[in-house]
Amino acid sequence: LNRTGFMSNRGRQNVASYLVHDLNIDWRYGADHFESLLLDHDVCSNYANWVHSAGLSGGRINRFNMTKQAHDYDKKGEFVKLWCPELKGLPSHKVHEPWKLSRGDQEKANCQIGYDYPQPVKPPKVWTANYKGNGNGKGGNNHRGKAKNFRGKNRVHRGRSKDF
Repeated sequence: LNRTGFMSNRGRQNVASYLVHDLNIDWRYGADHFESLLLDHDVCSNYANWVHSAGLSGGRINRFNMTKQAHDYDKKGEFVKLWCPELKGLPSHKVHEPWKLSRGDQEKANCQIGYDYPQPVKPPKVWTANYKGNGNGKGGNNHRGKAKNFRGKNRVHRGRSKDF
């Protein structure tokens, strides 16, 4: 997104899910950031998609498992290696979870986690604990529940003032 001004719809959904449901950050920060970078930005579409991703539309809440998504849509890690060149030396089956590499594997790949490539912002326990897929794209681990704001309270969307 930073380099090209574009991101696929699946990528946008994954980012929104991670920001809102895993990091518990107010969806409006994500919407504003995307608005400032997207070349194909449309106010109505962008904000409607972020509202939906935050679980404020009354429909189901899509909480994506990032590890499963990576295995389903980038089996060989080609996309990751394109945009994260520091991971090019990793074997394809390890590129989606580089934080799990042993010190020896990191040396072989010439990629020290925490130095060449950052540690995860938040340990993704729910992704790795629940991911048992084979990358075939069938089924997901949709964690339903009430959306929370960044203070951990149930979201109440009544304009821009209440409970955000």
